[in-house]
Amino acid sequence: MGHKMRSLMIGMAAGALLGAAFAWVASDGNGDGESDAVAAVKQLGPMDYFGLGIAILTLARQFGGMLKKA
Repeated sequence: MGHKMRSLMIGMAAGALLGAAFAWVASDGNGDGESDAVAAVKQLGPMDYFGLGIAILTLARQFGGMLKKA
């Protein structure tokens, strides 16, 4: 398996785990009506999503730096 393919596989696995974690948090409720997590997600504004996107890109950059050192 080449370096590029290994990087893609690691990225897909990390993305799948991150997506599963977000889905778990969003669906975690007590069964009667909306959960607190869903209500909190509905209150987020555009700048909150922008900040989250920047944080995810920063995390990806840090992973890239770690892989270059190895």
